[in-house]
Amino acid sequence: MPSTHPRGPMLFLYFPQWQGSGTSDELYRGAALVRQRWPELPWVEVPVERETPLPIRHGILGYDALLAQQQAAAALLAHHEPTRLVTLGGDCGVELAPVSWLNRCYAGNLAVLWLDAHGDLNTPQSSPSGHFHGMPLRCLLGEGEPALTRLVASRLDPRQVLLAGARELDPPEADFITARRMARLTASRLNDDPASLARWVGEAGFRHVYVHLDLDVLEPSGFPHVKCPTPGGVTPEALVAALSRLREDGRLVGMSVLEFVPGEGEAGLDLIDRLLRAALGEALGPATH
Repeated sequence: MPSTHPRGPMLFLYFPQWQGSGTSDELYRGAALVRQRWPELPWVEVPVERETPLPIRHGILGYDALLAQQQAAAALLAHHEPTRLVTLGGDCGVELAPVSWLNRCYAGNLAVLWLDAHGDLNTPQSSPSGHFHGMPLRCLLGEGEPALTRLVASRLDPRQVLLAGARELDPPEADFITARRMARLTASRLNDDPASLARWVGEAGFRHVYVHLDLDVLEPSGFPHVKCPTPGGVTPEALVAALSRLREDGRLVGMSVLEFVPGEGEAGLDLIDRLLRAALGEALGPATH
């Protein structure tokens, strides 16, 4: 059944956080380039420092900057009170405020489709790198560094999450997925049947959908412009088709586009435009490029 949520204005959240991915700010630059392609959209910006010290605290690189930025994002959402949301990052760690805000809005009746080559299910104790972009989903499920986890407005239940395209998991993540019986959809299955994402949502009975889109879910031979390219991914054609089907079903209330690493010129930007248009359609307004 399609969503019956209030069709209020969509908030476009620009959150170019990069500190969760290491010491390079290439994700900051990538987010800025995508934003420049859509200057007509009413972006609401989370302040992010371009140059900032990145000490490791509580097992997380750049902890202080990350915590401050997460607090700022949560405050912006509380101020604007959106019921629909597009998040442009930045690293995967930006998802704490957007996903948990919508989960609270819809009282847990929210499917979270985690399209990502990785699980993002580490804790500071299990993470081999200390990079927060490998931890946000675990935080959203209620486990992680205490101060960051307290910023989660409404915790997810593992039954709300579909891990789609995940193919590079750390052993503790794989163990967690098994223990929590989390649903998975392989990249090959999605390539063969792009409608499988929407079908899972319908069969699970959710009325609202958020799509977490880490661009590394894509097959790197077709889209290499990511922080962590991982072979065996989803084809661009299949992903466009899957997002189009989700839009047609009428349940989509939010999505993100994350982890874009700019290449030469405008490489990769045309596909990002196609993905946004496939998922959001008229919500983006008329095409200007």
